[in-house]
Amino acid sequence: MDTATHALTGYVLARAGLNGGLGKWGDRAAVAAAIFPDLDLISNLFGTEAALKYHRSLTNSVFLVVPFSLFFAWALCRISGIRKFWSFFWIWFVVVSVHTFQDLITSYGTMILSPFSDHRFTLDWLFIVDPYLTCTLLIPLIVSYLWGRKAPALARLSLGMAALYIGVCAYNHSWALSLTGDFAREKGLKPMAIASLPQPLSPFCWENYLLTDQKIYSGGVNLVGREDPPRGNPENFWGRFLPYYPPISRLRYEEWERFDPSPWVEKARGLNGVKTFFWFARFPVVQDRGMVNGNRRVEFFDLRFHSLGRSDHFRYVVEFDGTGKIAFQGFL
Repeated sequence: MDTATHALTGYVLARAGLNGGLGKWGDRAAVAAAIFPDLDLISNLFGTEAALKYHRSLTNSVFLVVPFSLFFAWALCRISGIRKFWSFFWIWFVVVSVHTFQDLITSYGTMILSPFSDHRFTLDWLFIVDPYLTCTLLIPLIVSYLWGRKAPALARLSLGMAALYIGVCAYNHSWALSLTGDFAREKGLKPMAIASLPQPLSPFCWENYLLTDQKIYSGGVNLVGREDPPRGNPENFWGRFLPYYPPISRLRYEEWERFDPSPWVEKARGLNGVKTFFWFARFPVVQDRGMVNGNRRVEFFDLRFHSLGRSDHFRYVVEFDGTGKIAFQGFL
């Protein structure tokens, strides 16, 4: 989940009563706790590979939430001069736990068992930036400033609306996932993995994936889409977005070969940077692009980021020169 929504959630939790009578210090503690796990975004300064390895790891660990809460409760007691250690502790414990849950419901993957395991857990319920969830938290908060006496009740209403919205998204995810299972049975496929991932701008738009040993099948769907979706200009975003998610009756799956049959692909797959890519990617496709600027190029991309038919996001490239040596490798 985006950091702004995390911070907003922490503040709403405090105003709903979690601040434990600590006043503004309780609000500050809640917002700080909501933002804290995202401090590992500093790993972006060291490149994409470092960001993949360290973002959503230690600061999201279920094993470290108590130690973090104990330390920051002690620190806040010292800074604020308020000797309510356990009040600060529970603010940190609850808000950091909620932050981790909000990350889990996206499709990016969260290493909640770090440092003992680097497995990335995900529920795939919400897109990483969801304006509807943000608005359910923000609008009642704005109203509370105009209706001060009702602020705690409005904050609780806000949290209830957010929980209801997440529940709707969880139901939609299950619905979309069942469509992928139906497709596998109709085609007689034996999937290694299936998934339905949330898409931007609508809780009813999903991208379905089915992984086999040789191929990946993917298809967008709008669970409540009309039979005659409007046609748009393919040169602009909406013109591509609307047709890409047809109604259930028109759901079609595109086939992708997982690996091009090329010796250059096999050579590139053994590199350490490529191994990091495969550890992160859920639906990887590897293609031999032939000669590009005098070098042999092999491209790796994850279909999760193949938005609206484009694969220009999150690509790992390996290029070999005329002698077969590596001329370049890294994320583009």
